[in-house]
Amino acid sequence: MAILGTLLKKGIKLRENLEQEYTLPFELQKKELKELMITASQTEFGNYYNFTNILSHFRKGHSNFYEVFKRTIPIHDYNKIYKDWWHLSLKGAKNICWPGRIKYFALSSGTSEASSKHIPVTKEMTKAIQKTSIRQIISLSKYNLPADVFEAGILMIGGSTHLNRKGNYFEGDLSGIQAARLPFWFQHFYKPGKKLPQPVIGIQSYRDCEKGQ
Repeated sequence: MAILGTLLKKGIKLRENLEQEYTLPFELQKKELKELMITASQTEFGNYYNFTNILSHFRKGHSNFYEVFKRTIPIHDYNKIYKDWWHLSLKGAKNICWPGRIKYFALSSGTSEASSKHIPVTKEMTKAIQKTSIRQIISLSKYNLPADVFEAGILMIGGSTHLNRKGNYFEGDLSGIQAARLPFWFQHFYKPGKKLPQPVIGIQSYRDCEKGQ
């Protein structure tokens, strides 16, 4: 009998029952936006767009805050936000768009405009991804799976876990950055694990494959 699996299955079910409270999506998004803006209100970006003023509208009407937010902060594509703000974080400046100094940057696959884009990855971002992953695991309790399934490893297929150090920051695949910061209790289930080197397919290698080389 899969004793450990049975315990894990019951634990996941219990955790799900504790999170059954339902909240309207609008209210959840409003709460999340407010918390993000409070955290970033004293950054260069937050001061420039006067987050404090926008936050004062969260209690004025149902969607008043959203209208003020939309009028105050323009839509940024990658080129604009990199040119105006993120390039400063890449140079080591702190408190630009998020409190503190950014130590990790995820490299995009270069699908448009630039060969590869640098996306800031904060501690709070990795924690949010971890939280979402845990919720995905908790959702397994909705299915009548045998207990031994919960003892099996979890195959995580992502990019290379190798990170390159560039002066005062590290860059690499987002999945690699995330894998390097997995909580200790998850190491037993994570496959193939950190010890097994991950293959790296660079841009040049990909082009060679397209040419049949």
